[in-house]
Amino acid sequence: MSALPVEMLGGRFSFIKRLLPGLVLIAILVAIAFAINSWQSTISPLALSVALGFLFTHLWMWPKWAEAGTAFAGKTLLRSGVVLLGFQLSLSSFRYVGVKGILAILFVVTLTIFGILALSRFFGLSDGLGLLIACGYAICGASAIAAVRPQTVATDEESSYAIGLVSLCGTLSILVLPLIGHAAGLSNRAFGSWAGAAVHDVGQVLATASLFNSGSVASAIIFKLARVSLLAPIVVILALRNRRSSHLSSPTKAKVAVVPLFVLGFIAVALIHNAIHISVRVTNDLGSLSKVLISAGLVALGSNVRWAAIRKIGYRPLVVGLLAWVVVAGLALGAVKLSGL
Repeated sequence: MSALPVEMLGGRFSFIKRLLPGLVLIAILVAIAFAINSWQSTISPLALSVALGFLFTHLWMWPKWAEAGTAFAGKTLLRSGVVLLGFQLSLSSFRYVGVKGILAILFVVTLTIFGILALSRFFGLSDGLGLLIACGYAICGASAIAAVRPQTVATDEESSYAIGLVSLCGTLSILVLPLIGHAAGLSNRAFGSWAGAAVHDVGQVLATASLFNSGSVASAIIFKLARVSLLAPIVVILALRNRRSSHLSSPTKAKVAVVPLFVLGFIAVALIHNAIHISVRVTNDLGSLSKVLISAGLVALGSNVRWAAIRKIGYRPLVVGLLAWVVVAGLALGAVKLSGL
């Protein structure tokens, strides 16, 4: 009877031993990404994580001894990070935004997704890449791309390209939007609402609002988190679409899950966060952990990217990304103005 627990412990130790080398390498690269981010906060640690995984692979080759840990980070750690994003959601955010604000956000997110999909098709991008760009711009940048990717047929190179685009355009927003906001005479609340509705990554939203005026930060973050709340329903919609297309194309195959487990986890965490009191410090720590886990997954993603495949994708996604950035900013500003925020 006592042999079973010993065998189980041995199996677990062997499993950990197999994962550890790759996880240590990924942890080092994630630490470098966050160190650069702490020095220059406008650079997203998520985008840096992809870039560092890519650079390491092309400069030194990704070692075979790291493959098991890399696979674990690219799937389990990445999805765990998305689950912890649920701690960023609060019902009080919706009360602050109000009905007009919620309608404005739904308007911007919906038109952003369908508009970028149409733009992507016009420029001949693949459906997978177009969907990743659309969701990254519409919801929460690299985190949304990481969450949506399992519901697409996008390649590692396309995923990396999409993350690069949202990082580039988010950085442009930090530089350009405050200038436009001052020229247009926007109030602190109006500019914060615009930044929260238009900029992709949470860190970039914070930087954009701070450069305009510290008084716009609160509304910017709240509007941004309201957009993040749409991540779960969008992933569910995509999963349902995939399930239906899988059933129609091959009825004999196993059905695709109606709701991915990590999305259920995301929803459960959000419900727990709103049902019980959790201190701001703990919430912030869990938010940081979420970003670290997602970064680990994105290092793994970057390690699988090949420059030849990136080059083959060409310049067209860059054109789509820049055009989309202008369109999204315009839609968000129009929605803020019309809703009287």
